[in-house]
Amino acid sequence: MVGIRGSDRRALSAFVVGLTGPIGAGKSTVAGMLRDMGARVLDADAIARDEQSRGTTGYSAIVQRFGTGVLGEDKEVDRRKLADIVFADPRRLDELEKILHPRVIARILQARKMVPDGEILVVEAIKLIETSLRSVCDRLWVVIAPRDQLLSRLATRGMTEAGVAARLAAQSSEELFRGAADVVLVNDGDRDALRAAVAAAWSEVRAARGRSSSGS
Repeated sequence: MVGIRGSDRRALSAFVVGLTGPIGAGKSTVAGMLRDMGARVLDADAIARDEQSRGTTGYSAIVQRFGTGVLGEDKEVDRRKLADIVFADPRRLDELEKILHPRVIARILQARKMVPDGEILVVEAIKLIETSLRSVCDRLWVVIAPRDQLLSRLATRGMTEAGVAARLAAQSSEELFRGAADVVLVNDGDRDALRAAVAAAWSEVRAARGRSSSGS
C-alpha cells in the first residue's frame, strides 16, 4: 500500500469526493449522473486497466508475478484469467494490489494537482476505504444495493455464482461501507429516486466547498 505524506496532502487544494461501494452496487451509474451534473469524475478502475496495458511497468510486474498464463491471444493481460486467480486466493489478490495500487494512487494524486483551486474532483474506486486513497478524500460517498440486486447485476456480466461470491467476499462488508460513509446512496432500482439523491448530495458538497473556500 502506498502512503501519502502529510506535506503532499496539505499541498493538494482541490476538494475530493470518494465514490465507492460493493461491486455491482451502481457506482458507475452514480458517476454517470454526476458527469451529467457537470462533475469531474476520475475512474480508478480505468486507471488500473491502463496500468495493466502492454508496455507498462505494471504489465511487466504482473507477467513476472503471475506468469504468461494470464495473457490473452493478443498478449495483453486477460483480466478474467487474472481475476480467476486472485479472487481464489487472498494472498494472490494482495500481490496484485501491491503492484497496481501505488501506481493508481500516484496518478490520482497527479490528477488532483491539475484540478484548479476551488474545484471538486470525484474519484470512483472500488478499493477506497481499505487503502490510503481514503485519506485523499474530503467526503466519502457509498453506493449500496440490496444483495439480490447485486447478484442479479453481476450475473448479467457473465460471472458465475462462485465468481460473484469470491468477489463479494474480497470486499468490505456493507456495514463497514456504511460506517465509513458521509453519504449513503441506495440503488434499489428506482433510477429517479437515485438521481434525486445524487443531485441533493452534489448540491450539498458544492455548498460545503463554497463555505470552505470563503472561509480559507
